[in-house]
Order: sequence, then C-alpha cells, then structure tokens
Amino acid sequence: MEFVTYNATTCGLIYGKLIGQDLAGFPLPLNYLNVFCVTRGSAVIHIDFKEYSLVMGSLIVVSDDNIVRFGTVSMDFALDCSLIQRDLASEIAYILPNDLFSYLHYNPVLYLGKEDVEIYLQGQKLLDYYLDNQGSYSRSIYSNHFQNLFLAIAMRVDLDSKKIEKQYSRQEELCWRFWDLISRQASVHRAVAYYAEQLCVTPYYLSQITKQFLSYSPKELINRQVILEIKHLLTTTDLSISEIATSLNFPDPSYMGRFFKRETGINPLVYRGR
Repeated sequence: MEFVTYNATTCGLIYGKLIGQDLAGFPLPLNYLNVFCVTRGSAVIHIDFKEYSLVMGSLIVVSDDNIVRFGTVSMDFALDCSLIQRDLASEIAYILPNDLFSYLHYNPVLYLGKEDVEIYLQGQKLLDYYLDNQGSYSRSIYSNHFQNLFLAIAMRVDLDSKKIEKQYSRQEELCWRFWDLISRQASVHRAVAYYAEQLCVTPYYLSQITKQFLSYSPKELINRQVILEIKHLLTTTDLSISEIATSLNFPDPSYMGRFFKRETGINPLVYRGR
C-alpha cells in the first residue's frame, strides 16, 4: 500500500492517493468532509456497514461520522483522496443547494460516466499543480474547485426534496430544516430560541438533535453561518466593515469585529487583506 500526501493543511485540505491491493480491511482516513474517486481498478467498500461496488469513476463523498473500510481490492486499484477540514468545507458548502447534502447522506457513492471521469481527471491535474504551487489565493482556488465539483453533481442527480425527506426520521428532518433556516435567516436571527420556535420544539431538544446528527450545537452552527456570510462579503464586495456590519444586523462594526476575531482568530481587515 502507498499513501502519497501533499500537505496543504494551512489551507484546510489534505490531498493524497491510495494505491495497492493491501487496502483490504483498511479503514479510510476521514476529515470533516471527504471526497474520494477511483482512478484505476475496482474494489468493494463498506460505508456504515452497507456494501458498495467500486469501479473506475466511482465518487465517494463521506463525513467524519461515517464508518468506511475496504473489502476486496484489485491489484491495480488507485484512489484519489481529498480530506477537507471544517472551515474550508463550510466555505465550499456556502453556495451549494442544501438538498445536495441530504442526497449525499443517503447516496455516498456516485458513478461518473466516461466523459465525466475525463473532466474529473483534468480537474485533478489542475489541483495537483496548485498544491505544488501554493500562493495567496490557494484557499479560494481549492474552494472553487470543490464547489464546481459539487455543483456538477447537483446538476446530474435528482434532488427532489420530497423523495429525500421520506428517507429521514423526524429528528433528521428537523436537523435539515434547521440547517435550511439558518442558511436563509442567520443574518437577521441569531438566537437559538427563534429557530426552536420556528420548528415547534424546545431549544434543549433542538440542541440534542443537532449534536447527535450534525455534531455541533445550534449556536455553533448559527455562528458558523454568520462567519461564512461575513467572509463572503469581505472577499467578494467592496463594502466597508461598517456597511457589512449594518447589512448583517450587528449593533456596530466593533461588535462584528470582536465576534469575527473570536470565531476565526483574526480581525476582518486582516482576513480581507490575505
């Protein structure tokens, strides 16, 4: 077995290649969000105890709460591995349809057609280049790369929300409804009690189910969404810090600055200048 890694952890990404037949029984290393693609050979993989057959072009999307291990593996098997840390994963997800994550939760293995495989491999060549030549805009390049990949997936699968909802328990459905609410309303409403009321549950119950299914408290998820919106405005607009604070309903710019630094470790102006 061979695992070649490019260390890009400062940008939130670890990229590598798994090669070899000795992967049988081997658990895949996982980060917050993980994208794997079979580039050669075939294998059987178990995700949360469900079995999937892998061939060239099989795309696997899993998170750190999945259990993933190999069964049988062909001698010529090779796998691209992209392990994405939480902050970068959040930036990638910012513009993606929420229903896509619902779909991928129950369909973690996708099968690319021949043309899509060629496009994917071309994209990976670019990713290899940028990993070997990192610079000021590397994080944005990685984010755009994976956004393009996920948007291409969204165009090719059936994101009928009614079909997806039928697969969820009531608790899981509440989690996805909460996720959808904060993606649309976190710039205005940041109190957990508000979302609990919208979902007709208590704040305590909402906290229990988000910790169970999303691994974070409601307040952490709300704050993360607000941070994403601030980052988006800092990097894609010329709005002043004061104007951003006003648009996101902060009492004043200094309050937003303290909030941003507490959550990210740097102030907004430093982030904008990176």
